[in-house]
Amino acid sequence: MGKPEMNYQQLIDVGLSEDFASFERRLVATADALGFPIISGVLMRGLLQDPDVKITSLGNTPVGYIEAAKDLGDARRDPVMARLMTQPVPVIYDQQTYANAGVGELWEMQAPYGYKTGIAVKLHLPGNKHFLLGVDREEALPESGAGLMQMIGGLQLLAAHALTAADNLLSPKIDKKDLPKLTRRELDVLSWTSQGKTAWEVSVILGMSEKTVNFHLGNAMRKLGVSSKHQAVLKCVAAGLL
Repeated sequence: MGKPEMNYQQLIDVGLSEDFASFERRLVATADALGFPIISGVLMRGLLQDPDVKITSLGNTPVGYIEAAKDLGDARRDPVMARLMTQPVPVIYDQQTYANAGVGELWEMQAPYGYKTGIAVKLHLPGNKHFLLGVDREEALPESGAGLMQMIGGLQLLAAHALTAADNLLSPKIDKKDLPKLTRRELDVLSWTSQGKTAWEVSVILGMSEKTVNFHLGNAMRKLGVSSKHQAVLKCVAAGLL
């Protein structure tokens, strides 16, 4: 049998994780479906070079590398981290990335644990917070073309779904009294969306047009101050509205 591929339900499940154990388990399974045995997530409050930066990590870091992975000094010298903090596009790395930056010893330290090549992305959260997600493996990545683009796109999708869940699990819970009031229809649409239904499927279930479904989704997103329907769902889940 072939290796399983990442599917949309896996992404939904990652975003709706209610505790760290399930979140990490789902992240690991999804990364594996992307072709990477190691996944690392970081929720960062502040900037990496700030003296008071606060970092919370998650993932399946190999046991022998856990302490080294926590070294803030090495993180600040890491060229992958440096690029993530200064550019909006995904970062692809291998040994040459570290050699070119004059810190080949960092690659030599991590490579025995499976961190030989990988892809990393960064997304922003309100309140000067950043969510970084990276996947790593020993095998070389495709040099170019559809295979590589599929991996990058898959990681970006995974990060987008994991973003709010990571923030919810690492930050104080949202009080539903602090959220704007949503209409019954908006909540109905979000509830079915949380179960992986498309706008067309929701329109059939609720007996309204697809345009009306998207209208309610758009209103809910604006009220909640988010940029996607999935973030709207996760914010409502965190507040106990769904």
